[in-house]
This record gives sequence, structure tokens and C-alpha cells, in this order.
Amino acid sequence: MRELAAVIISFCCVPLLSKRNIPIGIAICICAVLMSIIGGLGINGFFDVILSTITDINKIEQYIIVAEIGVLGVLLKEYDFIDKIIDYLSKVVNNRRIILMFIPALVGLLVVPGGAIISAPFVDRIGEDAKITKTNRAIINLIYRHISMHIMPYSTGLLVIALIVPQVSINKVIGLNLIFVIIYCLIGYFLYLRKVENEKSDLKEPLLPNLLQLIKYTSPIYFAVILNILFKIPFHIGLLSNFIIVYLLNPTKSFFKDIKKAFNFKILLTIIGVYLIQENMTRMEYLNKMLVQAFSNPDTTIIGIIATSLFFGITTGFQPAALGAILPILAMLPMSNNRLLLFCHFAFVWSFMGYFFSPLHLCQLFTCEYFGVSTSDLYKSYWKFLLLLIAALMIGYFVLIPFF
Repeated sequence: MRELAAVIISFCCVPLLSKRNIPIGIAICICAVLMSIIGGLGINGFFDVILSTITDINKIEQYIIVAEIGVLGVLLKEYDFIDKIIDYLSKVVNNRRIILMFIPALVGLLVVPGGAIISAPFVDRIGEDAKITKTNRAIINLIYRHISMHIMPYSTGLLVIALIVPQVSINKVIGLNLIFVIIYCLIGYFLYLRKVENEKSDLKEPLLPNLLQLIKYTSPIYFAVILNILFKIPFHIGLLSNFIIVYLLNPTKSFFKDIKKAFNFKILLTIIGVYLIQENMTRMEYLNKMLVQAFSNPDTTIIGIIATSLFFGITTGFQPAALGAILPILAMLPMSNNRLLLFCHFAFVWSFMGYFFSPLHLCQLFTCEYFGVSTSDLYKSYWKFLLLLIAALMIGYFVLIPFF
């Protein structure tokens, strides 16, 4: 019971710390310290956890990727790449609905915490022309901002799966996630975009030149993915090519100074905190036995995954924290890799649900602040979206389980 209490108390401290304007990364690290002390590991045990976390080669690669993505996102914004992308996109795609979906989705490729604030001004501008309410503009920005985290191999959640459950194919997890993404996007479209006025502009721009420009200025976002797919180049190395492309498209003498300035240790601290929590929980024997018993019973496995994923996702406002708590338990269960794949997928999507609707969700906080929308108004418009997603996930489970 002590270990369970340690987990609950430490995670409940995260929203309290966030209310005091403590960055989420620091809050999660404090959570990890409290979990270690209350759970009985003590200070010496926690130092062992730190040593194990910062010296693991696989983890170090993930830290590098997270740092690179954070810097890249800042550079693309600072060098006006986003503005150029929007400009060329509007000349290639003459459809408000598609543009409203595409802009947040494109920015979502940057995988930057709170990154929805980058796309908010563009959604606001287009939404005003289309006479969309402020609340719906905020929701559109949030929904489509989070598409890529389900399917981009370097998204933090998928990196956590690759590290903790290496026997599961990330590409297969992405394939299952893609089913969820399609349903997720369709529900969002039906509820918030279907009735958007879709007036065509009078611009008669040549398609091919603008398309080439669009491909060129979006290349710093996707080029590392191409290198990984075609040549299996690790992301922490492939992302260096993205920086080279940024420099070639926007040569400046201050490039390296800008990189140094863009580095955000708080973002890096967030993923370190997640791994500290994961390492803590692997050392909690009683808690692991309890969760293993709950998860190993076929009648309670899915209920356990849903409840645990939602709890950790909501209380931390950070999906990888939930995955870091659940995946080590799933990895220990006696099951086939095929069944483990399905459970990893469900842990991923349900932890996303907790994170997405969490009041600590940074993208939600920043988006509401930008649009001047209260969180209560946001949730009043969210409820249909939430219920339809839950229904889709439950139906999806019963459809998929016979194949696994």
C-alpha cells in the first residue's frame, strides 16, 4: 500500500506545483523524488535511479532527439518558416477546411510542448474570415495539432514505447494508431469543420511553383523521417540534416548563437523526469505485483489499462508520464508480442485521452489564453467529441481483439 500511496500522492502534487507556475518538467522531477522517498527507496535509492537514467545509451539518444526537436521548432518560428509555409499552402490548397486542419497538423510535426500556440494565430485569422466561434477555433487548433504524435516515429510517446518495450514494432503501433487518427480526425471534422464556410478565393497562382516552395520550406520538418525510412539513419543523427536545411534556406551568421539561444533545458528535463518515474516504478515490487495481477487477469486487463492511462494522463498533463508508468508492467506480463502490441496501442491512445483532456495540457492552456476562451467553455464544447472518441475506442477494442 505504501508504494501505491507514493504514486498517487506524488502524481497529485503535479497539478499543485503547476498552479504555482512551476514548469511541468521540474514538477515531474519533483514528483519522481517524492515517489522515491515515500515509496521507500530513499535518497540513496533515488541516486541509483538517477544514475541508471542518465547513463543509459538508449535514453541518452532520446534526450538528444527531444532537445533537437525543441530547438528546431524555435528556429522555424524565428526564421519565419511557418509564415512562408502558410502563404504557399494557401496558394496550393484553395479550401478553408483543409487549411484549418493542415496548419495545426504541420506545426504538430515539431513535437514541441505547448506548440499549439504557434498555429493559433493562423487558425484565428482563417477562423475569423470563416465566422467560426472562438471556442471552436481553439478546439480545431487543439485537435489537429495532435495528429502527428500518433504516427511520427520521433514523437515522445512512441520513443518511450521503443525504449521500454523494444520487442514491439513501432511501425505496427503506428499502423494501429493510424486507425484511431482517421476516426479522431473524422469526428473532429464532423463536429467542428463540416459547417465552415468554404468560399474560394480569387487568387490564380501557378500550382507547381508554389507546391515546390511548400515542399522546400516544409522539408526541415520531415527530412529526418525520410532518412530513417529509406536508410535507417537514427533520428538523433538524421535531425542534424534538418538543421543544415534550415541554414541553407536561411543562411545567417548568428545561426549557432540562435541554436544555443533556442535550447530549452526545461523541455529536456520533462523527458528526464518521465524516465525517472519509470525507473522508480520498476523498483516498486508491491505495486508491480498488484498491477501485474490486475493486468494479467483477462477480465481486468483493459479496465486496468484504461483507468491507469487516464489517471496518469490527466494528473500530469503529459502522455509519456502515463506510458512510463504502464508499459514496464505490460512488458512483464506473460503474453505474445502480438497481444503486447495491441495493449501498447491501447495504452498509447488512452493515455493520450487523459493527456488531451487534462486541465494541465500545455497546448490547451496556451490556446485558451490566446483565444481568450475559458477552460469551462472549452469543455462544454468538448463533451460530444469526448463521448464519440470513447465510443470509437471501445468499439475498436472489440473489433481488434479477435485478431490479436
